[in-house]
Amino acid sequence: MKDARIISLDDLLDRLEEILGADSLLYRRFEEGLRYEDERSLTDAMRSLRLYPDKVRWVVENTVMSWLFGAREEEKMAATASKPAL
Repeated sequence: MKDARIISLDDLLDRLEEILGADSLLYRRFEEGLRYEDERSLTDAMRSLRLYPDKVRWVVENTVMSWLFGAREEEKMAATASKPAL
């Protein structure tokens, strides 16, 4: 194993909260699904995400993928620079 990383759900939730805002219904669905390991809430969050504009979907999907697999600094800076105004 070349690069071992430790990831936490709290870190993902922090990133999603920063992007979507704590009052966002989409964030609340992700939060419920991840904190309580509630598959239904997580499924609802992913279904709801399909209804959002492409830019929002891209940022959320990119955030989840970079959290899971890691991201280079350039990708993180590009994602931050292109955060949608919600």
